[in-house]
Amino acid sequence: MSVFTAHTELDAYARAVQALGPDGPLPVWTGDRADLLEGIALAEQVYTGRRAPAPADTGLILDPALPEALLALARPLARRWVRDARELPAEGSVLLLGTYARLRGDEIQPLLDAAHTAGRAVFQVTGRDVHSLSWVVAKQYARVAADAEVGVVSELDTAAPAAGADVWCGAQDVHRLDVRDLALGRVWRRVLFHGNGKDDQLNLGQFTLCGASPVAAAPGAPGPKCAYGLGCTKPMDKLIPARSIRAAELVLANCFSGATAGHAMYDPKYLILLNALDGPAQTVLATLTACDGQRPENLVWLDGARGAGNTASAVNEALGDINPYPAFTQVGLESSGAPAPRTAVGEEPGPGDGPDVHALGARLTGLLDSGLLGPDHPLRPRLRALADTLLHDVVRTVALAAPEAAESAAAIARETTSLDLALAHRFAKHHDDPVLRFPTYFGERSVADAPYDLDVPCACGRPQRAYRRRGRVPAITDTVQVVCARCGDVANSHDGAALLEVTASDTVVAGGTLDVVVETVARRAGTVNLGIVLPVYLDAKAGPVLRRVEASAPGERVRTTFTLAVAPAATPQAYYFCPYAVQDLGISVSRVHFAVGPATGTRTMAPGAGAELARA
Repeated sequence: MSVFTAHTELDAYARAVQALGPDGPLPVWTGDRADLLEGIALAEQVYTGRRAPAPADTGLILDPALPEALLALARPLARRWVRDARELPAEGSVLLLGTYARLRGDEIQPLLDAAHTAGRAVFQVTGRDVHSLSWVVAKQYARVAADAEVGVVSELDTAAPAAGADVWCGAQDVHRLDVRDLALGRVWRRVLFHGNGKDDQLNLGQFTLCGASPVAAAPGAPGPKCAYGLGCTKPMDKLIPARSIRAAELVLANCFSGATAGHAMYDPKYLILLNALDGPAQTVLATLTACDGQRPENLVWLDGARGAGNTASAVNEALGDINPYPAFTQVGLESSGAPAPRTAVGEEPGPGDGPDVHALGARLTGLLDSGLLGPDHPLRPRLRALADTLLHDVVRTVALAAPEAAESAAAIARETTSLDLALAHRFAKHHDDPVLRFPTYFGERSVADAPYDLDVPCACGRPQRAYRRRGRVPAITDTVQVVCARCGDVANSHDGAALLEVTASDTVVAGGTLDVVVETVARRAGTVNLGIVLPVYLDAKAGPVLRRVEASAPGERVRTTFTLAVAPAATPQAYYFCPYAVQDLGISVSRVHFAVGPATGTRTMAPGAGAELARA
């Protein structure tokens, strides 16, 4: 039994709509559009029956001249209908209904922009004329064949094939396969074509999806090269008519493939979106304007819509980091081939999954390019290698695409953790390591923000204030300094690194021990390296040399203890020690003051006796 039936006369179409039952063929008013009969014939190979599409919340009729029979068939596509945009409710998805000429870009763009900002899904149901529109409406009720395939054909995606596609034709494949045979030789549940192009074509190497239609162009209207009898920009045997692709859902991922009326460069005869809608596709995703969609968007589409309400909204959400406007539009409701919504691929790793790459990059720049480290510093080669890896892996085609994103984040996290340990060992063994000079070096090249009070008191019990120091040039990493009226600058850290809280007695006798509790808040789950640096004139040892504590989640407070063993011969006077923490190359160093008293039983000189002895 046929899924569709064509009617050349409006009266016959109206009677068919009125008599339409749950199992009868879906009526299409073709008029004298013989080309639509070709699309209907192809669609019989794509669809095997009927479905009840999920309706939009509100439909907006933008074409006052639509026949009542067409409106009757369209009514189930939305829960309620209005004829004035001012009547649209503040929430819920919107369906725009009307012929292409009536959905003018200057008029609907504000609605599209506002809906994008509010996270509202917008669907269009349109066509080049009322006959194409009746065809698009009818297709919304069709169910795709169960054995239809899912495909991705991309001239621009150079990465490995992704899971979820039955057919994957990437950038290298486009140049060695017969893309025309691939595109036209299968029935597609969903298929995405990705390449450079414009209103009328989408390029795939030597092949091109073509928008030229048999319908007549308006006299004098602009068109591409072929409109002037000058042939095609591509070989004629490599043209792929968009209307001949047997797909329930068709994605035209190139710039301007879905340009609205008044915004398109060419006459509607050549527009690839309208050509696709004249074919079997019940849903077409196309671009309203310039679009930088890449692999991350391809994978979001392949995985399915996520919470935004329609596939175009999900793709636009993924694209928002580079195109913060509605780039894709969706003509048709969710296709009968769309997968069930599920968690999208391509999410950036969260705080617990790996280092904050922006902060990590700033710290690497400060270490490598500020002049803080000399060319012979032993960790410079490893730091440079990590910086180069970071620059490669923050490209959005890696950072937002799975499994590349997960693999990259894991590799960066491993090397960062290893470098953290290497730095901590350097501090423990080489108290003069230039990295520890960062507070002065960066501070002299920074500008201080206004100070603010801290809730945590200084080790001496007095209030602390902190202020951020912003580098005067990008190579100078921003730092934070904490000051106490009694103790001076008691802590310095890279901006975003965890500040330390230290608890210890303020006195110890020579030959005695001082217990030190060091506590910090981890910025992410993972290892925090803690240690203590002692001034060279203090005759004492810190034990252990280094402690590594594990945080199970971001924001977890972790603590450990150290012991300062003061030599019996240590000179009684005031000293300080410097606890430090290292995580994700973020370094925090505190300065804690204490006093060493004479060893128990040791005779002390009277005031001034030392000076007399020195003169003697």
